Amino acid sequence: MRDAEEYPLPPDYPAARPAPRIPYQRSPVEVGQLPPLVLVPGATPLPLPPPPQRRGNALRVIGALAFAAVLVGGAGYVYVNRDALAERAAAAVDQPTGKPRTLTPSEAADATLEAQAQALLRGDEKGWLAALDPGQSKLRTKYRTMFRSLRAIGVSHFAYRTSPDAKAGKNGTVGVTAQAEYCFSTDRCPSEDSEGQPWITQKLTFKSVKGKWLITALTVKKSREEQQPTPWESSDLVLQQGRRVTLIGSRAEQKYFKRVLPVAEKAATVNDHFAGLVGNPQRKYRIYLAGAKQWKTWYGGVTDSWVIAYAMPLNAAGSDVVLNIAQLKNNRQIMESTIQHELGHVVTLGGADRAGSRGDMWLEEGIAEYIGWYPKPATASWRRESVRAVVNSGKRPKSIAASGLAGDASPAASDAFYGLGHFAADCLASKYGEKALFEFVRLYLREERDLDPASREAFGKPFATVDKSCVAWIRGRV
Repeated sequence: MRDAEEYPLPPDYPAARPAPRIPYQRSPVEVGQLPPLVLVPGATPLPLPPPPQRRGNALRVIGALAFAAVLVGGAGYVYVNRDALAERAAAAVDQPTGKPRTLTPSEAADATLEAQAQALLRGDEKGWLAALDPGQSKLRTKYRTMFRSLRAIGVSHFAYRTSPDAKAGKNGTVGVTAQAEYCFSTDRCPSEDSEGQPWITQKLTFKSVKGKWLITALTVKKSREEQQPTPWESSDLVLQQGRRVTLIGSRAEQKYFKRVLPVAEKAATVNDHFAGLVGNPQRKYRIYLAGAKQWKTWYGGVTDSWVIAYAMPLNAAGSDVVLNIAQLKNNRQIMESTIQHELGHVVTLGGADRAGSRGDMWLEEGIAEYIGWYPKPATASWRRESVRAVVNSGKRPKSIAASGLAGDASPAASDAFYGLGHFAADCLASKYGEKALFEFVRLYLREERDLDPASREAFGKPFATVDKSCVAWIRGRV
């Protein structure tokens, strides 16, 4: 899966002041209660970039492979890939005699996972927990929390891909490496053969308990690279539904929902406009509020103190925005620009078939800043001072298409980079119009056209001409 799009603090963090309390009538939805699915007429779900080549091509696909919610005339219909289930049934029969044969321990473990996946999708908590060793109370508590979190968020697809793990299988046990694919009802869930779903990796140990092969141990590696653990597999969550946004957090962060939701709803409305310009309308936005512990844990955690939010792409299925609520809770201006910025990544990068970074971070972050500050111009941004310092230095930019930030870039360098990208986007909108700017975004970021062809089609001029003009434009305005 692609790296997260991170958002840095302003260089001189404004003095914190309590944000005004804004009344909101809806109460949070407790985990275990399915929130209503709110659809915007004519909207399409959010896709996001496909993953790199899936690790472990020999993985066996089991579970409810094609489970999906299909909305027809306002009614919800659910279907399961019967062919896949029929193939498993046939494999359990001895072909020469036509009689049922005894499953191997590995096959029996797969059957346990298949039954567990189907139980999750039909809302059967007892069936979900039936896959676990009844003697493992802590493990059962963890899985119970996982079940309720997944159901509350609206899981619509869940399937396991498995491979044997010889290291875990000792003393009469069976080791399994399982990739659990998932989608939620507000996402666009691709077909099972596209390999576009997000997934988590689990190391499972099974043992025979009264003739059934059950899960007796679960190991999940905390990893930023693997983007684990996800919020739903590691936290007891509560939700609050807005018209365009779903807020999710732990019970300790629930108190911030009323403060954040009006800001998030406004940001969603702004981003709906830009989503239309790039042809990527959203069904609904999902935002997680992370406390101190969750910020260091969810999706592998963030350790950089200057990062206050990120947008986490979930392959072709959707995107999560995660906020460091401790850094945002007392400053409404920073909260507003941060949420609009991160949702800007959702609408401008979501669904693009992107092979990898092509040095286009300047536009990725520049257009997100343009959206984040909208309708204010770049000259109103707190990053203006950092941009002025760079422009007036001996290393003044010679192109708006700046090289990407280094992994160890300082907060000051990050601030200037984001600010320069914002000024570049402002220049393009000022000279050629906002519609042309977002056509350029669509062509260059989403369709991965080269700079010059994208510029000629969107602006009617070669990129060298556009670039030179905008460099001069920026120097005259910082």
